[in-house]
Amino acid sequence: MPRLVGQQLVLIMLVLISGSAMARQNQQQQQHISNCQDVTDYFPYCLVFLKGYNHRPSQQCCVHIKLLNVIAKGDYKHIHERRRICQCIEDMVKGTSPFIPLRIRALPKYCRMKLGFPISNHRDCSRV
Repeated sequence: MPRLVGQQLVLIMLVLISGSAMARQNQQQQQHISNCQDVTDYFPYCLVFLKGYNHRPSQQCCVHIKLLNVIAKGDYKHIHERRRICQCIEDMVKGTSPFIPLRIRALPKYCRMKLGFPISNHRDCSRV
């Protein structure tokens, strides 16, 4: 009988621990989504240009890339912000058609600005 009680206690503890781990993972996913909200809101305006569907970036693309640029350069945590924006872009376009490298290089020229964060098809954002 005491052995059965001990096994039940172990089972209950395992359920609690796994439930806690699942809740923590869900919280991290929700935090990542909220951490990327600005990129989710601003970056899609440039996708049609970067993927080759439009010959020039739209005015909205340039305005929104400039807003992301302000975020990337705007505070004392700019390296963290550059990495965050980089990772959010990577996550957003994962599994879609790739960017055209020539378009990535042309975007700052068309929008008359210098990018404060990297845009690429595959990048290790931790090394930004």
